[in-house]
Amino acid sequence: MISNFYMPTRIVAGQGSLATIGRLARDLKMSHVLVVSDPVISNQDFHAAALASLAEAGIEIARFDECGIDARCSHIDAEGRRVRQERIDGVVCIGGGSVMCTGKGIAIVATNDKPMAECTGVGKFDKKALPMIMVPTTAGSGSEVSQWTIVKDEERHLKLLGGGPLSFPDAAILDPVTLRSLPMRVAALPAVDALTHAAEAYFSAIGSPITDALAIHAVGLQYGSLRASINTDDETAREANLVASCMANIACGNARLGHGHALSLPLEGHLDLPHPYGVGVLLPHVVAFNLAVLPDKVKPFAEALKVETQGLTRAGIIEGCAEAIRDLYRDIGFPERFTPEQLPGARVREMAERAVPGLYAGIAARDFDPKSTNDHTVIACPSARKMTVRQAEEIFERCLG
Repeated sequence: MISNFYMPTRIVAGQGSLATIGRLARDLKMSHVLVVSDPVISNQDFHAAALASLAEAGIEIARFDECGIDARCSHIDAEGRRVRQERIDGVVCIGGGSVMCTGKGIAIVATNDKPMAECTGVGKFDKKALPMIMVPTTAGSGSEVSQWTIVKDEERHLKLLGGGPLSFPDAAILDPVTLRSLPMRVAALPAVDALTHAAEAYFSAIGSPITDALAIHAVGLQYGSLRASINTDDETAREANLVASCMANIACGNARLGHGHALSLPLEGHLDLPHPYGVGVLLPHVVAFNLAVLPDKVKPFAEALKVETQGLTRAGIIEGCAEAIRDLYRDIGFPERFTPEQLPGARVREMAERAVPGLYAGIAARDFDPKSTNDHTVIACPSARKMTVRQAEEIFERCLG
């Protein structure tokens, strides 16, 4: 099989790397930037230091500090208009996944002059996004090296994905100083998201030896450092989490994401479930479902999770992998199940049906009619094992305990 690997983002990593942001902006020919953040991050010392570095480099600064839990089309469209009107020529994002998705969306609509909703789907815009620098403040989304942005269409209650080769960030800065602002338990949410990125990339039918190597190393690095990163002040562990998150998204950016993200999407759009909860609770079940048809990947995955394999059957090793993830969740305070409020039992079938278009359908999901499905309808997903609506329903039910 012919594989294609592409990742053009420049990565600057290590303690103190945030101080290079002004020079990076200058290298990218930025003269007037929109700095995108949220109300919490914008009050941190490292945010002020980043602005100072930009100012010292002679960069004019505009700000948008109102990002919330989701990247919203209304915010993106309004700021895109502002960027065009004020002749801003670059976007700098300092924040977590929703901040980076918001900034990426702004960079897309600013050059393509159409609403974000019309840019969702794969390659649905023609002009390169504005130059972007990403500074992640969570070790999770990996959006700093991703062409994709996930946005919420508030009017239709849909989570939509958009992107393509024209929307890769130009540079990413991975400095563990940015993680100090996160309460330990809050940090667990994006970290689990990163673990799902790595696992789903590893299970992809369109992966390659390159993506497999990145993904399985990211699984091991994230799993091995996550407890210390969340429960202590270990700066080395936090830096490892940042690197693992970045590697995971490079892998899934090329191999694509799988069942966890496909199943979580309707929960996020219709039930307002935060993204990390959706993909994280689903992860142990997605792992067991996919490893059942990937015999050559069972042992490497188990070794990455430090699961004992001696004397165990393949089924036993797979269950050990799922249990290792649950053990991790207990140690870092992450939930293993959905509450009835997060996923009402009466809506399980509906959510399974709404997952059918998958993550990459983008705007096409607006026209999807769940009534057109049955038990055997396959969910659109690049994972090696195909999942039917009935199987998705069963996984949702197990997630309710």
